[in-house]
Amino acid sequence: MNNKTLPLLLRFVICLLPASSIMAAGDDLEPGDPIASIDGDPVFFGELNLVLTERLNVRDLDRVEIDVQRATAALLVRRHLAMKSLEAKGGVTLKAMLSRQVESLATDLRRRGSSLGKAARDRMADENSLIADLRWRLAWGQYLKSRLNDANLKRFFDQHRDQYAGGRWEVSQIFVKVDKSDAVSLVAALANVNKLAGQIRVSESPEQAFFDAAVEQSESASASDGGKVGWVQKDGDLPGSLMTAIRKLKPGSVSAAIQSPLGVHLIYVHQMEPGDLEFADLTDHAQLRRDAANALFDALLRQQSGAQISWFVRALKPPTGVTMIPE
Repeated sequence: MNNKTLPLLLRFVICLLPASSIMAAGDDLEPGDPIASIDGDPVFFGELNLVLTERLNVRDLDRVEIDVQRATAALLVRRHLAMKSLEAKGGVTLKAMLSRQVESLATDLRRRGSSLGKAARDRMADENSLIADLRWRLAWGQYLKSRLNDANLKRFFDQHRDQYAGGRWEVSQIFVKVDKSDAVSLVAALANVNKLAGQIRVSESPEQAFFDAAVEQSESASASDGGKVGWVQKDGDLPGSLMTAIRKLKPGSVSAAIQSPLGVHLIYVHQMEPGDLEFADLTDHAQLRRDAANALFDALLRQQSGAQISWFVRALKPPTGVTMIPE
């Protein structure tokens, strides 16, 4: 076995050691049952169990909120879409590499008295689900390693300088309280706030329309002042999901509905003062790397714009308006 491959495979071995089993989400679903398909290729229910087991360390899937299961199912479909793009790029070379590494892992598990099948069953999955999960993580990890080098990160920084150069933004917000445990109320709140955002954008004066809507509908302390927050600059000034959205907005624009641990928000950017940081000045590349990786993932998804997605489990189908492939 290639020595460079060994540490990665060992991490998978550790992940595949026996864990507490979880119950299937639905008495009639088996790990080998498809929850969706992409151009006829199945996405297995066992893959959902794998992700929920490893990410949330759950012992009982019935305790996982349905919106979390639904979001995880959507993530799996997106992973399969991205994998189709990676396979098209990598061709026979990628296919051979993945086959070798899966076989190396299987050999290592047998040496430990286990097997791919047993590791899968410990997570209420099947071998096909486990192999699909393993192939994705290997292929995606290799792709990120080849793309997230300093030259490409600097290029990404230069293309999105407003987000990373240390600027600040003057903003207002409309805030709606939502019980995050109530999935129906959350979906309704997101839809209503997005509808409001659309009305504000097409108004004669979006800034005044936002002010009026904040006074009438916002549940934040700043509602009487038109939702005015003031100047924000860094994570912590507002919840992280809001700051991420703000950095992508131009002055005079309205965000889409944004979910945070507090509820649902709508943001208006009044003005922006750019920062003067350069790529070489950054001491922490973590956020830049995450954003660049997300951009790479979205690019892979767009290459599958013609894919036919079918959902077989209604409870796991994303809500209306949620798209699998970004525009």
